[in-house]
Amino acid sequence: MQTAPELEPSAGTLTRTGDGDTGLTVTVQSSSTRPADWGRAMARAVNLLIEQITDTTGTDPCRDPGGLDLSLHVTALPSGEAITVTWNP
Repeated sequence: MQTAPELEPSAGTLTRTGDGDTGLTVTVQSSSTRPADWGRAMARAVNLLIEQITDTTGTDPCRDPGGLDLSLHVTALPSGEAITVTWNP
């Protein structure tokens, strides 16, 4: 007997802020409060942030020999967690 697969937590975009000179921030929401379920939200946030950095600076930060330093902040929400990823040049 097959059982239905569990629904994976969703990852919706909340905000995108900043400019290339002072830094950029992306916040997405995970529908789960379990850290093991935040992968999709973190991947979405990092992907959106890299796209934003590339659009703002004209260069792909992942190709920089110095690497890409990001900071991560998690905030509790009534229906999950807000995952914020920030880049400061």
